Amino acid sequence: MPAQKKPPIVLIPGFMCDATLWKLIRPELATLGQVHLADLNHGDTVEAMAARTIANLPDSCILIGFSLGGYVARRIAVLAAHKINKLVLLNTSARATTVVEIQRHQQQIKMLKEYPYKGQTMTALKRALHPDNNDDAALLTLMQNMSLNLGREVFIRQLGLIREDGHADLRQIFCPTLVVASRQDQMRDLNEAENIVAALPHATFCILEQCGHMSPLEKPHELAAVLRNFILS
Repeated sequence: MPAQKKPPIVLIPGFMCDATLWKLIRPELATLGQVHLADLNHGDTVEAMAARTIANLPDSCILIGFSLGGYVARRIAVLAAHKINKLVLLNTSARATTVVEIQRHQQQIKMLKEYPYKGQTMTALKRALHPDNNDDAALLTLMQNMSLNLGREVFIRQLGLIREDGHADLRQIFCPTLVVASRQDQMRDLNEAENIVAALPHATFCILEQCGHMSPLEKPHELAAVLRNFILS
C-alpha cells in the first residue's frame, strides 16, 4: 500500500508578524507536510486578505491562522471550504472590533502620520507575552524586529482593520478544527476561544498553560506537539 500523501500546511501570521513567528515550530511542521507561508501585508479588510490568500492556496491543506491570521483563516474556511482539510485557530477570537478599539487605533494612526515609525511600543510587546517573559530581551527584540521589518505602511493598514463578528461564519465551518488558547493570554480572553469552540460543528480545544499570546514563540515545543497530534489524527 502506498504511503499516505502528506498534506500541505499553510501558515497565516498575526498582527505585525512575519515568517519569523513560525521559526521555532516550522521544522516540526515540515516533517508533517510541505509548509507554505502566507502574509497579511496587503489588503485593507479581512475579506481582501482572505481573497488574496485563497488565490495561492493549495488543495486539501491544513490551514493554521494565528491571532489576526485566525480571522483571515475563518473567512477562507467559509469562502474556500473545498480547499481546506483541517483548520487550526491559534490565540484568536471571533468578536468584532469595539468602538473604543477603533477610536484608539485611529488615534495611533494619526500619531504615526506625524511622528517617525519606531515599531511597536515596549508596553504593547510585553502585553503580548506571559508576565514571566516580560524581561526576555531576545524575545522582545525578535518581536520588535518583525514590526520594524514590516514597516509603517503595513502597521497603519493592519491597525486600521475593522474586524466584524465572525460567530455566524463558525457555524458554516464543517472541517475538523483545532482551537488553541493560552491561559495567560492578555490579548485574548479565554472565553473568546470558548465561544469559538461552542459555535464550531467539529471542534477540538486545547489550552496552553503558562503561556501568553505569542504561543508559537513562547511555547513552541508544546504547541508543535499539539499540532502534530491534530494533523495526524
